[in-house]
Amino acid sequence: MFPALLLVLLLPNLALAGHYFIQDLPDVIDVKYHKAILDAGVQHSGQLYDRIAAKKRRAAFARKSGLAIEQLVKWARFIDLMQLDGIGPKMVRLLNAAGVETLRDFKRSKTLALYKKIRLVNRGGRYSQVVPGVDVLKAWIKRARRTKNRLQ
Repeated sequence: MFPALLLVLLLPNLALAGHYFIQDLPDVIDVKYHKAILDAGVQHSGQLYDRIAAKKRRAAFARKSGLAIEQLVKWARFIDLMQLDGIGPKMVRLLNAAGVETLRDFKRSKTLALYKKIRLVNRGGRYSQVVPGVDVLKAWIKRARRTKNRLQ
């Protein structure tokens, strides 16, 4: 059993997140933005999310970093789904392709319908070699419903 699935099943009330160093997300956050983010005191995706999920904090971070609000919103939406353990960049892309762009969208998802959509959009391993099963999706949706919406 995958460790992430084991955590989802054994610790259903614990909201974990996969945090990635900014430098380890070049396909999410273009390298040209890394210096501005690092200079603003942010080392990983969890810290970035803390600073850009809420509108007021996002505006302050935009002023401090010199980055555009629109770019920060794009990253905040992407990282929003990474609040759930087991969901990394590849899984976010797969979920996005299936129409799930934020944690709020995930909370509204119906497990079986989402599973079918994911399988359809991922034909040939387009987004991920691993497709979450119905049980994993059900656990993620359940966890998402217990996780506070921070994205504004």
